Amino acid sequence: MINYIKNWWWSIDRWVFILTLTLISIGILLILSSSSGIELRYNFANNYLIKKHLLFLPIAIFIIFFFSTLSIRNLIIMSLIIFTFCLILSFIVLFLPNETKGAKRWLKLYQFTVQPSEFIKPAYVIISALLLSRFKKKNDMSFNINLILLSLISLALISQPDFGMFVLIFITWFSQIILLGVSIKIMLFLITFGGLVTFFSYISHSHVRFRINNFFDKSLGDNYQTNLSLDALSSGGFFGKGIGTGTFSKKLPDAHSDFIFSIASEELGFVFSCLIIFIYLIIFYRVTINTLKIDNLFIFLATSGLSLIFIFQILINISSAMNLIPTKGMTLPFLSYGGSSLLSCSIIIGSILSLTKKRTGF
Repeated sequence: MINYIKNWWWSIDRWVFILTLTLISIGILLILSSSSGIELRYNFANNYLIKKHLLFLPIAIFIIFFFSTLSIRNLIIMSLIIFTFCLILSFIVLFLPNETKGAKRWLKLYQFTVQPSEFIKPAYVIISALLLSRFKKKNDMSFNINLILLSLISLALISQPDFGMFVLIFITWFSQIILLGVSIKIMLFLITFGGLVTFFSYISHSHVRFRINNFFDKSLGDNYQTNLSLDALSSGGFFGKGIGTGTFSKKLPDAHSDFIFSIASEELGFVFSCLIIFIYLIIFYRVTINTLKIDNLFIFLATSGLSLIFIFQILINISSAMNLIPTKGMTLPFLSYGGSSLLSCSIIIGSILSLTKKRTGF
């Protein structure tokens, strides 16, 4: 076992692994700081949220290790199982009574809630890479199958509704298409597909329409969370007010999840916020460098897709906190509270480590 772990350690990109653990550690600190206001507001016991979050940490670390040890074949099989199971669950939640803020995205299991669509993200990226690489080599029905799967995902997400997740998955999938190098005709068709789904979401879901309209015209509705987020971002100065001493962050309803970056900015300051962004960029850079060395089309598309869905989620979350785009209700990888998000991101990192590891002697 010692030799096995030793071989594993020297086969993976250790920078990606260590920086991921660093982000997880920072997330614990920020959730501990931000959860007190949430616990008081909803009458939870002291440290309830951080204790609940800590339960998922050993599982997350195990998932990173487990997925990083998988062979390419086993990674594909695991992705197929996760995708099929979670896609079915994403439709099942539509018929359950559990509803939060007008959305049906979560499956309640005892004291925990699971968001199946979170696990569709990494699984679908790998399946899409497999189908696209097959289409490139054989020019068969693989592309059509891929499009059918995307349509099923879109139907589930828009029905919940979870427009932000749809945008994240679609732009990642579209990026894979660009990397594959398809014809302009197919590109125009896919852009039209994305535009039609967006338009349908806009006209059929009032909260999507409100968020988009309110982003362009602030007089249309309440901007309480956005204003508090901007105040928190600007009030921390270079070095912050100190952990647990933030004022605006205590009032943010989703400070522990969607607006965790605002907590970091107010309590730890501009310098530390830049450090967090720098860590994300280093992970993305390391994966990109490793990806450019790959001559296998499937591995190239899968690794590229996983790194892009990871960085796109970061960009969406931080941009929403800074009011650069309409709010999406999306977590910040490894920093935000939430078991589903933490485990999903762990699958992404573990899969990346598996795809990019040195396979000689392991």
